[in-house]
Amino acid sequence: MTPLERAIVMLKATPDDSTRFSAVVERLADTEVFMAVEAATSEAEVTPKTVWLLAQEYVAIYDTELRLAESVGGKAEYLSVSGRALVQMLAGQDTGIALNPGTNAIGYVFEPKTLQWLAQSLDERPSAIAQQITQVSPPPALTPKALDALSVKLTAAQGLAEYACLVEATDAENHKNPMLCFVGLVPDAQADLAKLVQEYLQFSEQDGAPWDVTYLSPDHGMVQKLLKVGLRFDLPVPEVAVERPAPGTIPGQPPILR
Repeated sequence: MTPLERAIVMLKATPDDSTRFSAVVERLADTEVFMAVEAATSEAEVTPKTVWLLAQEYVAIYDTELRLAESVGGKAEYLSVSGRALVQMLAGQDTGIALNPGTNAIGYVFEPKTLQWLAQSLDERPSAIAQQITQVSPPPALTPKALDALSVKLTAAQGLAEYACLVEATDAENHKNPMLCFVGLVPDAQADLAKLVQEYLQFSEQDGAPWDVTYLSPDHGMVQKLLKVGLRFDLPVPEVAVERPAPGTIPGQPPILR
């Protein structure tokens, strides 16, 4: 069962739980999905295969290649793309997303309004604030659900840092906030990691609570102090990329969906 499926199963058990709905849309954003496409007419434009449900059009996506093959009955041209990129491509097109249609796998329907809201949430950027930290202490207690959600979210940071450490930080004005410090050798990744933490706060039971995010090299003098009092999260090591021929794969330029 994929992480997206698990989130959907948990939501179906308690459909009125808003935090579990938030977990589903968050998993969609973080998941690599496979979208069957019509024969590509150019490198920059593709036409996704769609399904119609109650007079509403939905782009068909699958959370594994095997499920895509099960649905189309064999080989098919497809596009592999992150859920967040697909949501942003579909924003404003009055098109929803249908997960795993035509298969025996767990499915779900994301309505156009949900995708519009998600696209707007993903576009929000965290504020950059420089404050001098005067003290670090053990982090505030998080519920098991919040810790699990944070661990899952941090898997999206693979390759951007070696590990993260959660502490409570006190600044020069005596403000106390949770602070997540990433340790590694990719300091340019700090903006992406701050955005990742912001999304965790948006979609979790933290309900947008203020957290600070920083990035340190492994030999920084503060690292050992953080590790003594903080909660460490080891990040996954990137896998070797496998080339997949797919239409519309221009680096940095997602294809236009027709």
